Amino acid sequence: MDGYVSHMWLCVHFLVAEASDSSETDMTGKLDSDTKRRRVQDIGSSIVRSASVLARTLRNSEEKKEKRHRDLMELEERRLHIQETHNEVNQQGIASLIAAVNNLSGAIKSLISDQQDSK
Repeated sequence: MDGYVSHMWLCVHFLVAEASDSSETDMTGKLDSDTKRRRVQDIGSSIVRSASVLARTLRNSEEKKEKRHRDLMELEERRLHIQETHNEVNQQGIASLIAAVNNLSGAIKSLISDQQDSK
């Protein structure tokens, strides 16, 4: 963006210099009407070029801003998906732990029952 700003500054500086030169020469009456017309056309062309550069810069800036927003949204979606997956894994782990405790409890009850039957 700094390159565009520098370019715009140079264009503005050029336009101001051209305008002041034009005013000074208009006062002294040294330039004929064809030269004045060319000078005005040159200034107009410089303004058009500067406006084009500015428009391109603004468009590029908006496109980059939109891309950053899309990237941020994609990143947030991935983060949420990872978080959901993490939660599912934790729930499955807890469910497996509960099943293992229930199996252990059943095995202990069976062992106690077998010991009581053998007495």
